[in-house]
Amino acid sequence: MTSVRSCSPALVAALQSLGLAVSLIAATPSGAAEPVIYANATLVDGTGAPARANQDILVDGDWIVAIGARDALETQARTARRVDLSGRFVIPGLIDSHVHLATPPNRERAEAILRRQLYGGVTAVRDMADDLRAVGELSRASLVGEIPAPDIYYAALMAGPPFFEDPRVLAVSRGFAPGTAPWMQAIDAKTDLRTAVTLARGTSASAIKIYADLPAERVKAITAEAHRQKLMIWAHSAVFPARPADVIAAGADVVSHVCYLGYEAQPKM
Repeated sequence: MTSVRSCSPALVAALQSLGLAVSLIAATPSGAAEPVIYANATLVDGTGAPARANQDILVDGDWIVAIGARDALETQARTARRVDLSGRFVIPGLIDSHVHLATPPNRERAEAILRRQLYGGVTAVRDMADDLRAVGELSRASLVGEIPAPDIYYAALMAGPPFFEDPRVLAVSRGFAPGTAPWMQAIDAKTDLRTAVTLARGTSASAIKIYADLPAERVKAITAEAHRQKLMIWAHSAVFPARPADVIAAGADVVSHVCYLGYEAQPKM
């Protein structure tokens, strides 16, 4: 038997099995829902180990309490409702690593996307720069179970001044001059990066997205300050004029858009 402390408001999708829509939404506070034992599933745990047949999974509220071979959890699960998953497979929740939920903000559309993601087995999404006022509220609503949605992690964006002529900037930073919103900052050689990163942290972002129009030395400086303040860096693999090798050398935690790696072979960016 394995004990598991895996908190997830997106518990439904963690228990999605291939071909099965599990009819449970973690929309109640932890401990308020009845315990449930999902019985006789074939479990793929994501470690690379072989699939384990005839496994029982005990869930209480938002928590996976224990996993064990068939009938091994009966003592713990005396009062649990039983759901038979014979012939079904249970896999870890999936992650959608690149979504945009609020360009521009549209709560109805965003909730529809998140609900569809959840019922497709996605338990976490990574929002790659939007109006963080709207994204932050969606994240809170997901966290407390007000809406059926995966867990939401999101980034504040930094780019060179030329990017802020893009019309998408206006759509996500109403009320601010382009490049001055804490989640959409124009960075140049005069920027106080300590203050800029602190403002980004104040949005509750998990990371800073380094987008475009920044030279290699500025990418490196932003990355160093973000890491000092315990924020991750999610960067485009080519930032123009910074090359992919510059972004990687700067220590970005994640690079996006593998197709951009081809620019490394170009004599001129």
